[in-house]
Amino acid sequence: MTDFFKKWLRTQVKYFASTLIPVMLILGFGMLAVTFWPPFAWGSTAIFALAVIAVTVWLV
Repeated sequence: MTDFFKKWLRTQVKYFASTLIPVMLILGFGMLAVTFWPPFAWGSTAIFALAVIAVTVWLV
């Protein structure tokens, strides 16, 4: 039973790390970009999103 729980918990943590954390980082960066440098918000957020996705794929 504990082995099943450990596998399930590891799967949940991996899912959380590979989806929710990058989404929160991208949204947070987008909000900061719109606030502090509006003319470059779309471009800088897109570049940041690609970097975060690349790092996530590389790590997971």
